[in-house]
Amino acid sequence: MNDEQGSPEPELRRPDPGLRGRRREPGSCVSPRPVSPPPVADSFAPDSLPVDPVVPIRPGPVTRGGGTGTTTRDSSDASVMRSTGSMAVANLASRITGFVRMILILTILGPAVASAFNTANTLPNMITELVLGSVLTAMFMPLLARAAQEDPDGGVSFIRRLLTATALLALVATVVAVACAPLLTELNLGDGEVNTDLATAFAFLLLPQIFFYGVFSVMLAVLNYNGIFRPGAWAPVWNNLVAIATLALFAVVGSGIDPAAPVNLLSAPILLLGVGTTLGVVVQAAVLLPALRRAGVVLRPQWGLDPRIRQFGGNALAGLAYVFISQVGLVMTNRIGSAADEAAIAIYGTYWLLLQVPYGIIGVTLLTAINPRLADNGVAGRTDAVVRDISLGTRLSLFGLLPIIAFMTAFGPTIATGLFRYGNFDAQNADILGLTLAFGAFTLIPYAVVLLQQRVFYAREDYWTPTIMILAITVVRVVLSLLVPLVADERSHVVIGLALANGIGWVVGAVAGYILLRRRLGSLRGRETAKSAVWTLGASVVGALVALAVDNVLPLDVLTDAVGSIGYVFRAGLAAVITLVVTGVILSRSRLPELDAVAPVIRGLVGRLRR
Repeated sequence: MNDEQGSPEPELRRPDPGLRGRRREPGSCVSPRPVSPPPVADSFAPDSLPVDPVVPIRPGPVTRGGGTGTTTRDSSDASVMRSTGSMAVANLASRITGFVRMILILTILGPAVASAFNTANTLPNMITELVLGSVLTAMFMPLLARAAQEDPDGGVSFIRRLLTATALLALVATVVAVACAPLLTELNLGDGEVNTDLATAFAFLLLPQIFFYGVFSVMLAVLNYNGIFRPGAWAPVWNNLVAIATLALFAVVGSGIDPAAPVNLLSAPILLLGVGTTLGVVVQAAVLLPALRRAGVVLRPQWGLDPRIRQFGGNALAGLAYVFISQVGLVMTNRIGSAADEAAIAIYGTYWLLLQVPYGIIGVTLLTAINPRLADNGVAGRTDAVVRDISLGTRLSLFGLLPIIAFMTAFGPTIATGLFRYGNFDAQNADILGLTLAFGAFTLIPYAVVLLQQRVFYAREDYWTPTIMILAITVVRVVLSLLVPLVADERSHVVIGLALANGIGWVVGAVAGYILLRRRLGSLRGRETAKSAVWTLGASVVGALVALAVDNVLPLDVLTDAVGSIGYVFRAGLAAVITLVVTGVILSRSRLPELDAVAPVIRGLVGRLRR
């Protein structure tokens, strides 16, 4: 008996967030169907509540668990903040462990080997993004919403077919990429200062990650739409822990890698780093399986393409074009950096990772929580609700990220010295990293805004406009990057200009996105956003200036001269506290609505950390 005929299976347990008895809030999304699909967790409620067996809401055939199903979404802003808070601790842990991982890469391997390793380790992400990455995953959200609203089984078969097609596509991409490893490293590095043979050896061992990244991305989309955020938020932590253990083992038993020596793929140090790092990605995907099973998602393959996936082909082409264009920008950055200095790629990658720490805690969490609501509102054509989501996401991004940008801009060299000037990463490289961070920190805001705008277009099932936006961003970024070596006073300073060029490109994209959305949606509550921006920027600048004044007045040079880089950690920490406290005091007088939304989350996080 085939799947369409309905093979006999035991009744699956369905998630019950414990909220079905509550009165629905105004504006909640309910899509009635003749037969109720399996209920799922509220998309904006904590997902750690117990799972209980339930019976169908109405008489009729018992439906299987695991579909996206018709659900009542709590569409209030407070619900978004609750979900954001529930993921923030996991994202904080993810960014901290990722940060420790990068510190170990730089200090244990040294800038030259780290550049080769990071180039190879970036390739699986590049290929996965090109074939089936976060862009296509975001584009799947409206499809999941339609399957939930249109299918009698709540989208069970759709999800099974989607997972099967994803696994097959990721497997093919992995085989092709491994076969083309030398070509990929040559494309990224060119004839520069980084050891291409060493990068190729690492690539052979790291490119199998593509399969697991691809499957992970779609499993994550399914869990997120079902309101189950926490397993996906913690999964990268497990990846980082495995990678950290690998690097620690390498430091203890490894004999090191000479970037100038002949490369042997089967040498113990290269195998240890390559296999151990890939194992981390395997673990990252595997930890989602229990959550999918608890949600009732059927993981058994189901072959055949759903008609909606076939229709999605043209839209998927837009997503592929988006990723391809963005990867062109990254390749150009790598090639220009590699031609300038052997440490440039490692420094640029570390700078970007530093920016991803606050963005991951604030931007990614917010985007993950708000994305299902955007998908529902966009598919249903609720323009006012979509505008409300844009305004909320933009204002919260400004509110959370501007103080951090001010701190990073003022104390970039202090941060880099305190965190990275150890082992094989010397003071000169730490200073360049700090200047790169100071000049490029502003990128966080336009980057966060563009990714929010992208999700809005996808929620309205407009897939080509974000591709046009990323084309404009990449053209600006590449043109400015090509000019950087011509104006840089030293070759080692090229990486600073690359960070600046990247940020200017994202500013162009954010402005273009705002103009396009305003034309299509009307007013975007620009006055509210401008008011938040002015208050938050002003308070952040004052906070950073006060911190700089305190840093200059106190005799902190005595401390850093006595204890070295560890003293800079204390110095940066003190500056961060002063910046945030002064900024918070000023903003507390602003009466911005974001204060009401953020305060409960902060109290909740403090409570979680105390426990």
